[in-house]
Amino acid sequence: MVFFVPGKLEVNQSKKQSDEQLSDRLDLVLISNAKRIGISLQELNELRVRDFIEMVDIHCGDIENSKNTNQATQEDIDKLLA
Repeated sequence: MVFFVPGKLEVNQSKKQSDEQLSDRLDLVLISNAKRIGISLQELNELRVRDFIEMVDIHCGDIENSKNTNQATQEDIDKLLA
């Protein structure tokens, strides 16, 4: 017997599996985020997990707010290269 599985359902299932794998390695997620925002492992060791997570939230919020900048136009590029 063959069953048809909609593509959307397959994507949701694979996403759930990857989320489960990610949550299993919270230590690696924390270290990766520390490196991404420029904190050494020694500095990370001095922070509480709560403080570090808040720090990452603040840093990511700053990045999201800076995404509202204007795209460069051809005129801007011409001025730069002139």
